Amino acid sequence: MGITLDASERATLVGTHGEGILATTTPTGAPVPLPVWYVVVDDVPYVRTPRTAKRVRHIEANPRVSLLVHAGRAWSELRGVLIGGRAEIVADPELAERIKQILDERFAGLLPPPLPDKVAGAYAETVILRISPDREPVSWDNRKVRL
Repeated sequence: MGITLDASERATLVGTHGEGILATTTPTGAPVPLPVWYVVVDDVPYVRTPRTAKRVRHIEANPRVSLLVHAGRAWSELRGVLIGGRAEIVADPELAERIKQILDERFAGLLPPPLPDKVAGAYAETVILRISPDREPVSWDNRKVRL
């Protein structure tokens, strides 16, 4: 038995976790991994981000991204799924609003109190990113390692 996650295990981890690292690239090809909250709807991960965020410009220039979802603290508990694919801004306003509502519900208890005006202004206009996998995910589960 290997240490990879099967399709069901991957779906469970990605579908229930909600926190990940979304990596985009700069125009010079440098990776930019940043934490995100995400939700999975109809087997597709979605992320909300400020419209003015650099990650949006990165994706507009090069839509290739990776989303890393991982769990565990001690080495023997670590497991994860790396989803490679393409990101795009959701153009359908009804779908975007639906995803925003799902994100708000999912992370309601984790949202900060009202932000200072300058910070709140950066988050005033958001977009929803759809992450479409274009290859089989890479996964691991160190709990399966026999020591």
